Amino acid sequence: MRSLSHATGISLNRLARLSVAAIVGLVVLSLAGCEKHEPPARAPIKVTVAQPVTQAVQDYITLDGTISPLLRVNLEARVPGYLRQILFKDGAAVKENDLLFVIEQDQYQQEVDLNKAIFEQAQIEFDRQSTLLAQKATSQAAVDSARSQLQQAQANLALANINLGYTEVRAPFDGVMGRHLIDVGNYLGNSPDGIKLAEIRQLQPLYVYFSMSETELLRLKRSSNEAGAPGALQVGKTRVYAALQGDEGFPHEGVLDFVASDLSTETGALELRAVFDNTANRLVPGMYARVLAYYGSQRQAMLVPFAAVMRDQQGAFVYTVDADKKAQRTNITLGQRFGALVEVTKGLGPTDQVVINGFVTLSAGAGVDAETGKVEPVKLPGHDD
Repeated sequence: MRSLSHATGISLNRLARLSVAAIVGLVVLSLAGCEKHEPPARAPIKVTVAQPVTQAVQDYITLDGTISPLLRVNLEARVPGYLRQILFKDGAAVKENDLLFVIEQDQYQQEVDLNKAIFEQAQIEFDRQSTLLAQKATSQAAVDSARSQLQQAQANLALANINLGYTEVRAPFDGVMGRHLIDVGNYLGNSPDGIKLAEIRQLQPLYVYFSMSETELLRLKRSSNEAGAPGALQVGKTRVYAALQGDEGFPHEGVLDFVASDLSTETGALELRAVFDNTANRLVPGMYARVLAYYGSQRQAMLVPFAAVMRDQQGAFVYTVDADKKAQRTNITLGQRFGALVEVTKGLGPTDQVVINGFVTLSAGAGVDAETGKVEPVKLPGHDD
């Protein structure tokens, strides 16, 4: 059998040289291919940076509240008789002393007239007996009896006038009427519980009741003691702000006017109350309200947008941009939130460049193309600056 070299006409040495050359060529081609597919350098990430804003703030607490009328009175019939007139529209605003209901008056007017005649007769008799006594023509006992009759007649006349007055039911204060509960023509009899005709509520001003848990109360007292304040919440002095659903901020301003002396054994909460003018009639009894009350003294605080703060297992942090235009993770400690901003108590300086937009795709050490923005101070309820 012929050898491979004889069959092909190529010597073994030459075959070996060709194989080595082919392998070297493949390696060179592979290296060349790797150089062609090397990814380009990552472009800087566009971000917006701004320095933290420093402004005056004050500690506050927010609580859940319920709106209630300042006064709520059931209007009741105090004398029996047929209901003759209803002189208001259901739900209408009325003024103090406005006539609302009229109960039949004939019999009560007759009682007044009768007792007036008896009184006048008693007055005549007393005067006559007094004259006779001066002339020594009667006894002191007769004068005393006439005086007693006069006083009884006077009392009966006064009582008759009172009952006549009860036939007219008037508004005890400026307020808003509920619906009438008894129609004209119905007989209003005697009832030990009274016969309710309608309800009237005073809505200007009105109350907002809210409660504070034991934990919140202790935190507030601790903060107050640390600040050296004589009292965190003071009746008649502490301003209270309320917000309804859909309100921006806390547009309704009132003043604290009641703080319970102890925590409720049923709820474990401390009840508080604030009074609001409600001149615009925007607050309606029964509505839910979010309540804000300040405590302590004003202080200067460093604030950043709350949306720019991120969190992980290490805690809260923001991205800042250094002098080399690279993003750096900066761990921070947060204080209270004020609207769209949040207080930073540790970790930032007033001149640090905080990334406030474009931070979602950032990582520590990434190059950035930074545009300068600005953090606007937040408007706090009741604070002009």
